Formats: sequence, structure tokens, C-alpha cells
Amino acid sequence: MNNLLDEKIEQREETKETTRQTNNKQKVKLFISILIALLLLESIEWLYRTTGNLTIEQMIFHLKVPLQGTNSDMIWQYIVQVVPLAIIISFAIMIAINHFREKGKAKNAGKIILVISIIYVSTRANVIGYVLNQIQASNFIEENYVSIEEHNIVFAEQKNNLIYIYLESMESSYTSTENGGMYKEDYIKELRKLAQDNIHFSNTEKLGGAVQLSGTGWTIAGMVAQTSGLPLKISIEQNSYGKYDEFLPGVKTLGEILQQNGYQNYLTIGSDASFGGRSNYFMQHGNYKIWDVNTAIEQGKMKKEDEVWWGYDDKDLFGYAKEQLLEISQNEQPFNYTILTADTHFSDGYVCQKCDNKFDTQYANVISCSSKQVAEFVQWIQEQEFYQNTTIVISGDHLTMQVLSEDNIGKDYQRTIYNAIINPVSSLDISNINTKNRQFSTIDMFPTTLAAIGATIKDNRLALGTDLFSNRETLIEQYGYNTVNIQFERKSKFYEQNFIYNEQ
Repeated sequence: MNNLLDEKIEQREETKETTRQTNNKQKVKLFISILIALLLLESIEWLYRTTGNLTIEQMIFHLKVPLQGTNSDMIWQYIVQVVPLAIIISFAIMIAINHFREKGKAKNAGKIILVISIIYVSTRANVIGYVLNQIQASNFIEENYVSIEEHNIVFAEQKNNLIYIYLESMESSYTSTENGGMYKEDYIKELRKLAQDNIHFSNTEKLGGAVQLSGTGWTIAGMVAQTSGLPLKISIEQNSYGKYDEFLPGVKTLGEILQQNGYQNYLTIGSDASFGGRSNYFMQHGNYKIWDVNTAIEQGKMKKEDEVWWGYDDKDLFGYAKEQLLEISQNEQPFNYTILTADTHFSDGYVCQKCDNKFDTQYANVISCSSKQVAEFVQWIQEQEFYQNTTIVISGDHLTMQVLSEDNIGKDYQRTIYNAIINPVSSLDISNINTKNRQFSTIDMFPTTLAAIGATIKDNRLALGTDLFSNRETLIEQYGYNTVNIQFERKSKFYEQNFIYNEQ
């Protein structure tokens, strides 16, 4: 009798232990579901809080290429601002769920929370809109693309060197309202003067610039647009950039055109050139000699522990650029020297030793500092012997992902990307060019740059870009911004077959 009783007690205890283990496993699964849901919610909000203009295209692109070279400060900022809060709230929700569970409620709470978060994130990032655009095929790119054949581009005997300065997140909107900007203060006084004193294409009568189209709104996309006349489109059907051995193999770019015409190409940046596929793109399209933070460390210009921000700041970037330009200008062949700044990157920019504390926000001070440094660099170039036959193109890579103040943005104000062209080739007739009230995008910088250094382009069109020195309408002037932007958002089989997969 006692043995039977003992067996029942033992079975009861085993059942309790099994139930307890099952409950613990369910609690762990529930906690993980809630944590994933909150991480999704917090991550998307953090992204939009810090980047503002982030698009689903950009997210997908960076999921397909290696993230090495990412600013460690941003990663740490994400960890600190997102992860602890998600964990704390998850515990709080768990306590509440357990309370309601004891009352027979809160069944499938974890799954419900996870589903809600997925729906919210999908809506916030416009995932459905993106997928629909991939379903709706467009022939727009195919119908408007002008092939880059050798006979379409003819260089004059006189052709200039090219110094192309990409300014991170630089907008014309940073100037004062008096000069066409959004603000009371003029944060880019020096850049504004460079634009006014030289060739500046504007969408208004005042300081303006290029509008941003789909597929051109982050750094590598902006650089692709300005060097190839095409948006950077992402295919979701195949791992088009995951292999990472070829970057847009079917595209012919500025670097390749210049290389074929005797130029040596260079790219100098302060971060890791591999980030976002930049080194692959420029090495595969023009065999650029690349100088980045890794090069600076390898050559003993700096130590690994001296890294700041994305690598080294713009103060050092311009210092290295001066050394390199003095060296390469001694060569007989013409050069294309490309430089990319980084101090004005979100979030808040990087304050270097040259920055003043003049304005209310750090970002405004960094933008102002960048304006001064670029102007000083341009002045230095103009003092060198090689300047006489050198054209300088200055352009923002894309609109900023962190606006200074939303309060200043009027409903009718169109934010635009800064540009200035200094010392175009003397054979170019600039007496009758229309620089004001032009509707254009950064894609048009591709043929415009070629024209500025001495190339004649058949019918003034190349890829999807229009030479702004001509009277030819841009795609936006021809079709309207909304039409072009919508067509760029949609799937293009022509683009994928000819440029991504090179199935010619």
C-alpha cells in the first residue's frame, strides 16, 4: 500500500516537473517573440529617427552587400538606444501577460504582438508598396536609355583633368531663405559663393540644384547615378549583390570612358572603401586607384587607434588629397581625381578641430565647417599649376538623411542637392546656357561632367542623363518628376538583364 502511494506521489511530482519545464519553455518562447517584435519596432523607429529619408531600397541593398566599414559609433548608438529598451519593455509585457494568464486570458499574446509589429514595420517601411512596384514591370528605362557607344562621345584635342568632389548629404537648402534655402542663417556661405561665382544649375532663380530620384538616395547609389546616368536598382528575385564579385557588370561609367581616353582614375575617401560596395564599383569600372582609411594605416599616415568617425576626418582627407594631387599632376596622362567627404554624415556629423561652435546644433556647425573646408581646398587647387587645365565638379551625393529642422520646411519647398562646376574646358560655349529653373536630377551630372571636361555627346543624351550645358530637355523636364520617379521605382527587366546580370 505504501509503495503504491509512493509511486503516485512520485508520478505526481514528475508531472509537476514536466508541466513546470513546459511552462518555462513557453515563457522563454513568449519572451523571445516579444523581444523580436519590440526589436523590430524599435529598430525601424531608430532608423527613421536617425536617417529620416531611409528607403526600403537602401535597406535591401545593405542587406545584400557586406557591412564592413560601417561607422562603429552608429552601431554602438543602435545597441545602446534600442536593445536595452526592448529588453526592459519585454520583461514588463511578460509580467503583464503572466498576470492575465492566471485569469485565463492573454492566450497567444506573443504571436499577436509579433504579427502586429511585422504589420507596423511593413507599413512604416512601405514594404507592400515596394513589392507592388516589383510586380508592376516598366519599360521606361528601356525606352529612354541612350547606349554609351564610343561614337556617341568624342573628346576634343583639349581635354581637362577632372577633380570631382562628392559632398556627403550636401543640400542647397542649407543656405538662407534670402538665397533660396530653408533657414534664417546661411550655413554654407562659402559653398553658396562658389556656386554663384561659377556654373551652378538650379531648379529656381536662386541657389537650388538636383532633385533626388528613386535609386539615387544613398552614397553609393548617388555615386552610381552621377557616374553612369542610371539609378541603382535592387532585384529581390536573386541575390544580385550577394555574390559581390561583380557590381553592375553591364554598366559603362565615367571612369571607364575616361580610362579609354587616356585618363588615370583615383578615388580618395576617409572611410573603408569597401563599405556599400564602393571599392568594387570603382575598381571594376575604371580601375580607380583607391586611397581610404586602410591605405592611410598601411602607409603609416595614421595608426589604427587614431581612427575617428568613419575612419579619418575631412581635415585629414583634404590634407591627403593635396599630397596626392601634387604627385599625380606630375604625370603626363590626364587624371580624374574623385574625393568623398564624410563629416556631414548622419547622425549629427563629426566635429573636427576646424569646426566652430557658432550655431545652435552640432549638425549645423559641421555643415558650416564642411563649407569652409571645401572652399579652402578649391582655393588651394586654383593656386596650383595644374589648375589651368583642370575642371572641378562639386556635388552632394544625395539629400541629407537628417534635416536640421523640419519646422523650416514649407509645403511647397523642394529640397535639392548642391552642385557647382568650376573652370570647364575653354572650348565649351557657356555664353548661352540656361542654368536657372532647370528640372533635373543627379543622373544628369553624368553627361554634364563629360561635357565640362571637353567631350561632345551625340544628341546631348547619355544613359538616362542629359547634358545640362545643352538646351535638350532632361527626363524630368520631359515627363515630370512624379512620372520619372514612379517609373524608376518599378521593376525593369531591361535594367536587370543588361546591367545587373549582363545577359546581353
